[in-house]
Amino acid sequence: MKKTLLILSLSSFILTACNKPNEDSTNYTNNVASQATNTQVVSPADTAHNAQNSLDWDGTYKGLLPCADCEGIETELKLNADHTFELEEEYKGGKGDEKKFESKGKFTFDSTGSIITLDKNADERKFFVGENFLEARNRETGTKIEGPIAEHYKLAKELN
Repeated sequence: MKKTLLILSLSSFILTACNKPNEDSTNYTNNVASQATNTQVVSPADTAHNAQNSLDWDGTYKGLLPCADCEGIETELKLNADHTFELEEEYKGGKGDEKKFESKGKFTFDSTGSIITLDKNADERKFFVGENFLEARNRETGTKIEGPIAEHYKLAKELN
């Protein structure tokens, strides 16, 4: 009796081991393997950290911004921790004849915490706040200024 049971068990084992896998299980295995190789891990954007709360943004920024009818606008923008600013601009060469303009006021961060808008005293200009630099942005949209001279729209922070 034991021998018969043992022979039946071994026969069953051998027969199932020699069977071809059915098409459904093969397709399933291939699909799982394919999905595993095509899966990309997308980490969510870090919304807790932005320029407003993560960078040492207060300080003085300087640079020569592009000008349509002069050699450039020597610009100095001081951002204070109390969200006030002081802006000095001097037009170099051309029609400006070294004219200097000064304005003071308040600024606000946008909802992303990365772009500031100066108040009406400075014509509501917008700047992206980066690590030790400000980048002038389009006044209406706040988008990056594109084109061949786009890199010249940056003010560098004075480091002490």
